[in-house]
Amino acid sequence: MALLERVDYVAGRASSVSQKLRMVRKDYSREGWYFVTMGTEMHRPLFGAVELDGQGQAVMRCNPLGQLVEQCWREIPKHYSFVRLGAFQVMPDHFHGLVWLDRGNVKPLGEVMNMFKGAVTRLWRRNLLVDSRYSGKEPASVWQPNYYDVICFEAEELAIKEAYIKANPQRLALKRIPRGTIKASTYVGNQALLNASPKRALRVSRKATEQEIAQTQRFFTEEWNGVVVSTFFSPGERTILDALLKHDKTRIIWIMPMGMPEHIPVKWGRALLDHRALWLSAYPDEQAEATRETCMQCNLWATKLS
Repeated sequence: MALLERVDYVAGRASSVSQKLRMVRKDYSREGWYFVTMGTEMHRPLFGAVELDGQGQAVMRCNPLGQLVEQCWREIPKHYSFVRLGAFQVMPDHFHGLVWLDRGNVKPLGEVMNMFKGAVTRLWRRNLLVDSRYSGKEPASVWQPNYYDVICFEAEELAIKEAYIKANPQRLALKRIPRGTIKASTYVGNQALLNASPKRALRVSRKATEQEIAQTQRFFTEEWNGVVVSTFFSPGERTILDALLKHDKTRIIWIMPMGMPEHIPVKWGRALLDHRALWLSAYPDEQAEATRETCMQCNLWATKLS
């Protein structure tokens, strides 16, 4: 028997609070994609934990309750023929999913989401699917009231939301990367790389040819087994950086000619999670752009570290 078949949903039970968060005058039965987010009660990590696999990639390890959330979500189209599911992701304290409503459906998005949340809650209460390793004391309920939605009627916005969903475990893992200060500089990553050797500065002129860039890239990815230190500012240096980030043995120190970014780009994720990358900035965080002067200063800094 399918899980959702065991749940009786009473249409129209949504509270006045849940109605207030919906967009005024928007038709939530209109055909198209919807991006939905639902949070756990009190933002508690009820569904499991994000951990690193053997390849250094962040993955979500669902506990029994998290597995129930995923199973109930997958079963939605069995009960609503006008619904198709896109990318989705269970996270420790929330859930993201893309939902397609076909033309001519007779039920709004809110009813579908309330049915899903109600199914998870009832089955959880029936089976007490809570893992104390992640949740601590047993919570009073599974979900926060309501859910958050974005209507994705444009292909570009849909692609952005899909990428966001898929990168969720990695982004959460990146929030745990060590941060701090070293003398007057801020850092993100493995500060032990400052004491590692050998080090070599990477500098590539803006006038470098494609052949020269390719030759330098081969050296650092195939021959060099030390730490690469660079501002990674010129086009050639950025090309080589992309290759270094894909090379799982290269250690990297990025001397940043600007302030420390607030967010870590996903492409840096594996290197930082593998403890083989370090960012260093001596500039205030408000300085979002590099200048010619700061690049020259940071090139000298990279040379001194080498």
